[in-house]
Amino acid sequence: MKARIGLSLCLLLLAASAPLERAPVSGAEIFALDDFGAVNFRSLNTVAVPWKLVAAALVLDDPEGGDVSQAHLRGRLQTFGFLWPDRIDGADAPIMPSRDHPLGISVGEVTPGLPPVKVTVANLGCASCHAGPAYAADGSPRPAIAWLGAPNTSLDLEAYTRAVTSALKRRTGDDAELLRAVRTLFPETDTWEMASLRWAVVPLARHRLATVKEGGSPLPFVNGSPGLTNGVAALKLQGHAPSHEVEAGFTSIPDLADRSFRSALLYDGAYAPQGRPRWRPMGRKDLTPAHRDRLAAITSFFTVPSMGQAPRAAHREIPKAERAFMWLETRRPQAFPGLIDRAGAARGAVVYARACSSCHGAYSGPVESPRLTHFPNWHGKVGSDAARAAAFTTDLTRYASTGGYGEVMDARPTGEYAATLLSGIWATAPYMHNGSVPTLAQFLLLEPRSERFLVGGHRLDFEAVGIAGQEQGGVRAYPAGYQPWSQPALFDTRMPGRSNRGHETQVEGLTVAERQDLIEYLKGL
Repeated sequence: MKARIGLSLCLLLLAASAPLERAPVSGAEIFALDDFGAVNFRSLNTVAVPWKLVAAALVLDDPEGGDVSQAHLRGRLQTFGFLWPDRIDGADAPIMPSRDHPLGISVGEVTPGLPPVKVTVANLGCASCHAGPAYAADGSPRPAIAWLGAPNTSLDLEAYTRAVTSALKRRTGDDAELLRAVRTLFPETDTWEMASLRWAVVPLARHRLATVKEGGSPLPFVNGSPGLTNGVAALKLQGHAPSHEVEAGFTSIPDLADRSFRSALLYDGAYAPQGRPRWRPMGRKDLTPAHRDRLAAITSFFTVPSMGQAPRAAHREIPKAERAFMWLETRRPQAFPGLIDRAGAARGAVVYARACSSCHGAYSGPVESPRLTHFPNWHGKVGSDAARAAAFTTDLTRYASTGGYGEVMDARPTGEYAATLLSGIWATAPYMHNGSVPTLAQFLLLEPRSERFLVGGHRLDFEAVGIAGQEQGGVRAYPAGYQPWSQPALFDTRMPGRSNRGHETQVEGLTVAERQDLIEYLKGL
């Protein structure tokens, strides 16, 4: 059996999740803070981690050194792109971020049946991927302020997974030092939990991780690089579906504005409401509560690959998903903080209506802040990397119909891509479904597309609209003197699933001036 990052604690535990200190009440709070029932013993087998042990190991194993403190832990997790903000914006009511763990990581106690074990479990939540830093007028990231529903384009789940694995492999060799660090970081830890860590969790971690190569990952797939996820590969792991040797169906985290305009979900439209057309034009009159709730039911299934839920357990979380989707229907992206050339944007609106709206939807209103009014739900092929469209299989269709989801979701491979919603596009760089193009200027072929570029902890360039950088020795590096807030990674478009080809034919029909005006208009969406 392959080792898992969750250490297979389900072999030891028969447990229930402790409730959150205060149950979230608004849709935005549910989205930001709720664990959707995924802080449990089953998720420890694949996604969740024993929080206090992992925190101590990461602090002790930091290549940069440092003391054993909460400040050090905060800085260590920030290197992987996790946000630990002082403030959360973009919600419909004030939300207080936790002082004890990053935004988007849910933490709770799992307590025993037999044997008598107690452990604090941490699992990913919606906001880990879907809350990004706010940006200042010069494009500088402001990680102390999280914008809820924006993409975290710096979150590097692959680096986090490998770092946790390496830290635990090395630090479980010295139980006394590791447990002292737990006590220092979390002085409230009681004798029961300390004994559980010493006699159950640490030995099991040592045993399970012994089969993982140094520097490797316990997962049979790669998550990608900052801002990417590999959800189909994660779903295959949960559903025990056959997978290719290299699962490269990477997807870039989108902004969640105007999701209700979708008639089917995921980049390939694989999930559609049961009994409804998969592809159909949507106007504002079609945004009914019934349609919204159908999409919400589908999104509850997202907790299966991302949080390690069983389908039946995820199905029980549909009411929470409905409340979260009610908020998402009204949510807006952060307004573009830079300057917009109003005359250029007005010309760009004409270009957009002629060249883009038939696939990406019609907007109306002031050119600095138009609103989506109609979305065609176009689907097809535009020459972009085919790995993600090919990744969803018939085996996953069957798995996605279990646990009650056959009643609410029609899951099937499409082999195509659904046109993306462009609301909030300025903050979502890098572009394309696989995050392979660092700026809109490169996407629109105003500049050559970079073969290799840095991503993660980046500043934005509000002229080119995207990751600020410059070519240096075959790599698009960050501007001289810029200090990224998280650890960057190199994106190489020559690797499987990461091609930067696509949309060339559609773009080449526009003049240089039209492309420049189009960028001005896209800033305001």
